[in-house]
Amino acid sequence: MNATNKAKLLMMMVLCVAAVTFVINAQTGATGAAAAAGVPKDKTLLDLWVVGGPVMWPIGLCSVVGIGLAIYCALQYRLQRMARLDVHVSLSNALDALNLHEAHLICNNAPCMLTSILKAGLERVSKGEEVDVAAFEKAMEEASVVEITEWQKPLGHLSLDSQIAPMLGLLGTVTGMIGAFDKIGMGAMGSPEKLAGDIGEAMITTAAGLMVAIPCMFLYFAFKAMFTANVARVSRLLGDFVHQVNVAVKNGVVATSISEAPAQKN
Repeated sequence: MNATNKAKLLMMMVLCVAAVTFVINAQTGATGAAAAAGVPKDKTLLDLWVVGGPVMWPIGLCSVVGIGLAIYCALQYRLQRMARLDVHVSLSNALDALNLHEAHLICNNAPCMLTSILKAGLERVSKGEEVDVAAFEKAMEEASVVEITEWQKPLGHLSLDSQIAPMLGLLGTVTGMIGAFDKIGMGAMGSPEKLAGDIGEAMITTAAGLMVAIPCMFLYFAFKAMFTANVARVSRLLGDFVHQVNVAVKNGVVATSISEAPAQKN
């Protein structure tokens, strides 16, 4: 992810935190009003959070990160975002004429996975006097490895989030049970109310961790399938571009390098 995408992801996470805080405050206010009216008080999210103990904070952070990554992946892994279908005709026309200058300019003005890979191929062949199709294809293969690795990073973060959350829940379970056993050792066996807090911490953290992990895991596999399908489409489009360049070279078309603009017709 570049700096712009990181800033967008951070903004999404801030909005998620604000939304969760608003929901908790709204529910707490509604419960307080009900208690004032004599209605039995139900536990709010804030009450459960307090019972869950300090482990709830990293679990809550995992939930915010998961929501932010899910929104980011939903926006980033669209075919239009990865392949910029709106510039394919212009790129095709430029490559048919071996107008490397125009093709390079289009890639600069329409950044995406496809144009970034194509740009690497154009810059490689523009260094020579003749267009070397093999070098053009090799450069794109090298660039594709870098681009795919970079674009997959949010998926890796989402997978990591789905694995950390249940482990944090398990940590809360262990700490809660340790506290319960300590109180049993001090003679609280006949007083269940003294054990309720620690047992509640153990159960609530486990449930919270799983509530974060399960949706993140489903979203991870869904976005991975979407990403893989779009990468296959990008690869097919790049293969078509290589074929166009090869045909143009065989037909003897004179290439225009990146460093020089095409001559304007009077």
